[in-house]
Amino acid sequence: MTDIYVRLRERLDKFPQGFPQTKSGVELEILKRLFTPEEAEIMFALRPFPELVSTVAERMKQDEKELGDMLYTMSKKGLILRFKASETEIYYFMAPWVVGIWEFQLNNLTPENIKLYEKYFEEGLIPANKKKNVAGFRAIPVEEEIKENSQVQPYEKISEIIKANSKFAVADCICRKEAKMLGQGCDKILESCLSFGMAADFYIENGLAREISKEEALQVLKKAEEDGLVHFSSNHTGDKIFICNCCSCCCKALANITKYDNVGVIAQSNYYAVSDEETCTACEVCVDRCQVFAIHMDNEHAVIDKNKCIGCGLCVSTCATESISMIHKQPDAASPVFSDGNELILAAARDTNKPYPFE
Repeated sequence: MTDIYVRLRERLDKFPQGFPQTKSGVELEILKRLFTPEEAEIMFALRPFPELVSTVAERMKQDEKELGDMLYTMSKKGLILRFKASETEIYYFMAPWVVGIWEFQLNNLTPENIKLYEKYFEEGLIPANKKKNVAGFRAIPVEEEIKENSQVQPYEKISEIIKANSKFAVADCICRKEAKMLGQGCDKILESCLSFGMAADFYIENGLAREISKEEALQVLKKAEEDGLVHFSSNHTGDKIFICNCCSCCCKALANITKYDNVGVIAQSNYYAVSDEETCTACEVCVDRCQVFAIHMDNEHAVIDKNKCIGCGLCVSTCATESISMIHKQPDAASPVFSDGNELILAAARDTNKPYPFE
């Protein structure tokens, strides 16, 4: 029985995001709780790209209707992805552990399984992330604080990301939800994870999120900025399917930087903050707002560590004396950004030496 979960772990680890083995074997315990043996077996027939039920059924030599019912159940459990081209044309495909299966357990969290997920994050994902050089997430600056509007690229403008979409959903932040359930965390906005398009459809249909309007999505982002949360999305240009709003006390993305020094996992924006020591009154609001601890007080004025600054703009938006401003980086200092999601995942695959897509 254990062997099938060992094989399933190996299969999930083929994703560039990885699902690495640990000494404690906590990942096998997680898989046993999530997948029945029958569901685990189906995973070996699925691919990391969308396929019709008929294609998978032919590969497995199973009844199409029976397999379709099982695939739908697995997708509703958040174990695989589902894409509906129409009411009769439904595609299924594998999901990585992150961003994927873990996030899809949002409604199934218990103190017991949260502890397993946290243990795996520290024992499995953190050591693996230390070896990565391709950033999957990218910080998006607070748009109104960018004065050089002519240099702002569409992928770094919240308004452009929102304008490019017509379907919106908002879900609880799984990181802050886990922390709250363990009696930890903060009081920052919980319902803050935005998804768009196909991702929004999946979240809404699975009861993980509620559909909202474009105006409501902008309000969520405004509240996130007020609460001092960093906007993150995928590190590529073109269509984006999510925006996360992260805090350093709960969120896994920022923990990579602040707690584990895995700086390669997060791409800085094309900006960095600078402070004018002559007008700074040392109120320390910016110190409290900075989620990556890049600001400290020295000789009664704010000092910003350019290397630590991720260019989110949160320190600028609440500076009462307007002593902090955002500076656009020179091209040779800017974090690499990929042309689309496919280029990003292929670059991540090369970086982790994993053939992708896999069979």
